[in-house]
Amino acid sequence: MKKFKIFFDIDKEEQWLNDMLSKGWVCTKINSTGFYTFKNTTDLEQVIRIDCQQDLRKEDRTNYKQLYEDFGWQALKEKSYDGTFYWVKRKDGNDQLFSDNDSQIAKYKRLMKHSSNWAILTFIWFMIFYNNGNFSKFLHIKDAYFTPGLWDKEGFAFLFSFLFETPFALMRFIPPWLFLVAFAMYLVMYFRYRKSIQQFIQ
Repeated sequence: MKKFKIFFDIDKEEQWLNDMLSKGWVCTKINSTGFYTFKNTTDLEQVIRIDCQQDLRKEDRTNYKQLYEDFGWQALKEKSYDGTFYWVKRKDGNDQLFSDNDSQIAKYKRLMKHSSNWAILTFIWFMIFYNNGNFSKFLHIKDAYFTPGLWDKEGFAFLFSFLFETPFALMRFIPPWLFLVAFAMYLVMYFRYRKSIQQFIQ
């Protein structure tokens, strides 16, 4: 079975994967485009955890993976472009990746940094397409199409021009909305980080 999901919050993604597992569907493959492959299982005594380690060097990454494998975790997926790791293991009472308060705080600090990096990248993308105070192409998708007389064309001529420019129009239309999503996630992770400090230090 395959499912398509887009997550901006790894805590919610982790919860969803474990909810699917509790229903008898264990994830076997995760595609970076948002497709998850599941297979039916009767072994419900498993748990999936997600970690973000985007700053690990190659040697540190090897040591990191070996450490968790020594504790019985198996790597389900590693997203090399953002350092997200998906781990699965049988439940044995030690089902958390982080066993101390400092590690929990560090996790949310990494997530906050990760989301801030995406916010910065999407802001740069937004500024590349922003010019002359013209926001119409960000508010109305039709204004993002620049082909002269596009909407007056008919038949094959319209279809060809429309399909040809649509990828470029989406690149002009999407940036501010991606930035808003990325910035919102940064705020969420910032407050979770602050909350984790208060929760685990007290």
